[in-house]
Amino acid sequence: MQLTHPDFIKDVTSEWEGERDANGRPLVSDDILKRMELVTTEEAWGVCRHNGYNDQFAGDWKILHPDHILVGRAVTARYVPLRPDINNAIDELGKKEGRIGGQNSWVIDELVEGDALVIEMFGKVRYGTFAGDNLAAAIKAKGNRGMVIDGGIRDTQRIRDIPDFGTFVRGFDPTAIADLTQTDINGPVRIGEATCMPGDVVLGTFSGVIFIPAHLAEEVVVRSEEIRLKDQFGQQRIAEGAYTPGEVDRQFSDAMNEDFENWKKEQAAK
Repeated sequence: MQLTHPDFIKDVTSEWEGERDANGRPLVSDDILKRMELVTTEEAWGVCRHNGYNDQFAGDWKILHPDHILVGRAVTARYVPLRPDINNAIDELGKKEGRIGGQNSWVIDELVEGDALVIEMFGKVRYGTFAGDNLAAAIKAKGNRGMVIDGGIRDTQRIRDIPDFGTFVRGFDPTAIADLTQTDINGPVRIGEATCMPGDVVLGTFSGVIFIPAHLAEEVVVRSEEIRLKDQFGQQRIAEGAYTPGEVDRQFSDAMNEDFENWKKEQAAK
């Protein structure tokens, strides 16, 4: 028995063909993460849905920095309500694996630069505060992205002072975490109505959070970039009087598509 399950993660993320970490977690490139920062929730959702991934979005969050875009590779953990026999066994397992501190610090130790923490805590806020300011500072220092907590946080005023730190939670409470057991690290988790796998690209905006399967991340950014180019082209042609708004705001005609392709070549040559 172990808290992380590398072989299982490799099996259930088999459509990912790129690099992985030592625990089998897909590692989407830094370039894709950077480009993802300009992607909208709807653009990402459209690609996920087109590929049959219909339950990747979770909304209705309390967001500490609504104007900050959170993008990172998911590191996950799951919690269940405290049951003494399970909790005692997990504590012993943690000792055998050399884990230090409370259970909520163990998953933070897994973070590396570019990671975002994703915690399943079934919406618990009172005595469900996964992190206070000290652990939030550790999450910032190790992953430098942010956290999605399907539960609560404490020390909220101080956490809000951490710059460039995406924070999506269900609520705020002064209580400390209690009556919970962390059963898995880097396994599948349910966040609201969405499923998140370790290595998914987390995209958090003021609309909510979408978990993009690693093997779809490049398709998402390429599709978004194409949409932005098409919008730029259409707006330019409207301003020039070449097309009407009604022509642009629908499926392009063959002639318009040819014009668009030529325009892209001109832009690339500049």
